[in-house]
Amino acid sequence: MTYCTHGEISAFLQVDAFADGGSATTPTQAQVETFIGLSNERIDQITGHAWATARAKTVTEEKHNIQPVRNTTVGYRGKIRLNKYPIVAMASTSSPSVANLYIWDGSTFVDYCDSDLKTKGTTTNPLSGDWWEDTERGFIYLKSYGGLNLTSSPIGYGAMVTYKYATATVPDDIKQACIYMTSAIIIGNEEFGLRVGEGTDSLSNSEKIANYEEMAQKILDERTRRGRDVVLATSRITTRTNLF
Repeated sequence: MTYCTHGEISAFLQVDAFADGGSATTPTQAQVETFIGLSNERIDQITGHAWATARAKTVTEEKHNIQPVRNTTVGYRGKIRLNKYPIVAMASTSSPSVANLYIWDGSTFVDYCDSDLKTKGTTTNPLSGDWWEDTERGFIYLKSYGGLNLTSSPIGYGAMVTYKYATATVPDDIKQACIYMTSAIIIGNEEFGLRVGEGTDSLSNSEKIANYEEMAQKILDERTRRGRDVVLATSRITTRTNLF
């Protein structure tokens, strides 16, 4: 899975479609796809995120304190706020099956993803199980927690979580950033640069490269500024507006 296609690159650069085999172009389709792959990795590294389910990243044993949430005057539920989201899946039977939810019970860590030990509630009936999740916002909830935290764990945290995260569908701005980045790589190739030329009324190749890199960086900078709290604040404003 890539964030853009070689066809979108050729359309953006306004050149004939890149091809392989007997009708090979410079660069070839395969080479352009390699450049797209490099841009994908760079985007993931800059944003600290994965923008397609097929590129989901794994977080291994992320350590968390569990936030107690009052249920009754004597009872509490538990809430875990993961560092990454959306969650691809939090279940031992998920595909890919990479998930653990280790909760300290006072004497040992219990894996809530092990269906033989704990059960997972459904979206419509979360209290039907021992825990449930908000995959979109990256929260995990425990049905009961107050009785579990009588003693602290040896590592000082009440939970360790292994999970995969990614945005399901590539957003348009991420696709655009990938097109900009990949186009800059292609134009930076001397042979291709001579092909597209540097007309007197157009920007030089070096200026195009700088512009494309800058535009891609602006998109990715904006993405990295969009934190969880901003999203939740926007959601609250939207909800309040709908009430009136």
